[in-house]
Amino acid sequence: MSDLVSIIVPIYGVEEYLNKCINSIINQTYKNLEIILVDDGSPDKCPEICDAFEKKDDRIKVIHKKNGGLSDARNAGLDIAHGDYFVFVDSDDWIESTMVEHLLFACKKYNVEMATCARYITDGHSTRTVAFNGPARTYSAEEVLNEILLGKSMDVAAWDKIYAHNLFEEIRFPVGENNEDIAVFYKLVDLAGRVAHTGTTEYFYRSRLGSITKLKYSTDARKIIEKNLNSIEDFLGKTYPSCMPSFYRYRVMNIYALLNKYIKCNGTKKTQEYDHLMNEFRKNKSYFFNDDQTPSKEKKIAIMILLHLYNPYLLVKEKIIGHK
Repeated sequence: MSDLVSIIVPIYGVEEYLNKCINSIINQTYKNLEIILVDDGSPDKCPEICDAFEKKDDRIKVIHKKNGGLSDARNAGLDIAHGDYFVFVDSDDWIESTMVEHLLFACKKYNVEMATCARYITDGHSTRTVAFNGPARTYSAEEVLNEILLGKSMDVAAWDKIYAHNLFEEIRFPVGENNEDIAVFYKLVDLAGRVAHTGTTEYFYRSRLGSITKLKYSTDARKIIEKNLNSIEDFLGKTYPSCMPSFYRYRVMNIYALLNKYIKCNGTKKTQEYDHLMNEFRKNKSYFFNDDQTPSKEKKIAIMILLHLYNPYLLVKEKIIGHK
């Protein structure tokens, strides 16, 4: 009998996109699926949409629960999943009809417990770009970590991947944290040992203004990211020391993203949070400016930030004296 694949879909406030997401899952060429729809207390019509699909397809199971966030919803799905393999799909995204088939085939062909594919980045109407594409091959754990940290053929996202069920025996997503994938990716890679890439592009990531990644700046979220970065640094230093140069690049990219987001949300008025971000970026800036992958546009923005010229409303006096 073929392997059972559990697809876990955390759902909240996406009634406009949910039908497309679920239809792309039920129409997979690989049919032996357990589809777990986790209604995370969604306030719109998502609960009714889930129930309607459950009545039409006996592979679908619906969980209705109190809102607990993305990690809590994923964990609820993991807790009842019976699959030999797990796949995560975010409820505003959708997948190619062949994604599960190709991911599972890669696991079998290369005898690995984890596989990934490339993704399309789209606004739902037109495809903007293809991200994290690579050749069909296997990577050692060390190679995977470097690929992720350098932003090449893989990243930390839980979706666009397949996992053997045993990888999640003792791992769950941290509840109450944004950027939750950062906290678990290196543990999963270490457990898997090797990871395969399908060499295909199968996942459609919808970039939209209302998504969780577009929320306003949060100091608490910054502290969580820094906590996770410190944990990754400690782990890599002990287990994969050759990955440390790649990690330093990864860390400064996260710091720069936080700093850029803070300025866009709050401006450049001196605050304790602004000073903290500026100090962290200054300490690590050499990894940013020496990185060949960093677009020249971002380097120019970073220079303007360091010179306090990024905010067009700064006083001319501050620009002249190099206000700090």
